[in-house]
Amino acid sequence: MLMTALLTTLALASGNPAAFELSCEYSDKTDEGVFNNAEHCAREENGGIVFNPEYLRRMQFGDDGLAPAGVAGNWRWVRQDGRSVAVLTYDNSPDEFEEGLSRGRRPEGMAYYDKQLNLALATSYAWAEPFSGGLAAVCSHCVIVPEPGGEHSMVVGGDWGAIDRQGRLVLPLRPDADSLRRELKAARAR
Repeated sequence: MLMTALLTTLALASGNPAAFELSCEYSDKTDEGVFNNAEHCAREENGGIVFNPEYLRRMQFGDDGLAPAGVAGNWRWVRQDGRSVAVLTYDNSPDEFEEGLSRGRRPEGMAYYDKQLNLALATSYAWAEPFSGGLAAVCSHCVIVPEPGGEHSMVVGGDWGAIDRQGRLVLPLRPDADSLRRELKAARAR
């Protein structure tokens, strides 16, 4: 029993491909940042993703210390130490950082993560847009509907409002998204 546990630990630490059942897409620094698909790149563990050290070393990290990786149908931002967080997919890549925050989903609603991949703000909203001018449009009870062809989605229905960086509702919820957008534009201009 002890020998089996020791062998398993050694296999995981060495990046043994059998220990990493998930494939991933990542930007490879040895291939000038071209996105490559790799088998045995990661595994799920305790509700998170652990990257094979071999592929983690090959990832191209930006000046902010982060690299994009697609794993199990989700885009993630990955730190050099292997810590990662799943974020929204935007134009076939991970959600970009706007005002230092990237958006992701949690069971309770939308969330914002900082560049250290810490949870900066958790919301109960079904949808949240990027921050701009310290404000973000949010929607309660809206639905995300794929557009014909399946490449993009639309957010429809619900009640729309705006939050500040502390998550406080600063423009009240209303069913008219267009009136919110006008009011939000004016608030950002002030």
